[in-house]
Amino acid sequence: MRPIIKILKISILSFQLIIFPAFYLKGQPSGLAVIDPLVGNEFKNITGKDTGLKVVTLPDEGNPIKFITGELKKSTYSDIHLYMLTKPGSIIFDEINIIPDNIQEYSGDFSEWKNLIKPGSEIVIHSADLTSVPEGLFLIRKIMEYTGKSVIVKE
Repeated sequence: MRPIIKILKISILSFQLIIFPAFYLKGQPSGLAVIDPLVGNEFKNITGKDTGLKVVTLPDEGNPIKFITGELKKSTYSDIHLYMLTKPGSIIFDEINIIPDNIQEYSGDFSEWKNLIKPGSEIVIHSADLTSVPEGLFLIRKIMEYTGKSVIVKE
C-alpha cells in the first residue's frame, strides 16, 4: 500500500476515534450534582448556579450511596457535588447517617466510585460544619481512600 494512502487511512481512523467522540460528548453534563430531599429547598436553584451539571434528587428510600453509584454508571462524570445535611463529624442522608464508627460498612459502595469517575476528578461535599471536628476530617480521609479521588468540603 502506498504511504500516502496509509497516512490518509490513519488520519480518518484517528478522527473517528479521537475527534468525533469529543464532538459527541459536547453538551453532555460534565459533573453530577446530588441533592438530598432534606436540603432540597435550600438548593432549589442549583441548575441556574452550576451549569454543566446533571442534577438528581435522592429517592426517599434506599441506600443513597448505591443510588449515586447507579447514576455514575449511566454516564462518565468529572466532579460530583453532594448537597446533603451534615453536622460536625457526620454525613446525614435520609436513610443513613455516616459517622467514623460505621463508614467501613460503606467502603465497598464508595470504592465502586473509583472506576466510575474520570481520573483527576473531585468529590465536593457542600457543608458548613462537617469538618469542624476531627471526626469529619476522618470521614473525608476515608472517602478519599475508598474512592481514590480528592474530596473537597465547601460551604
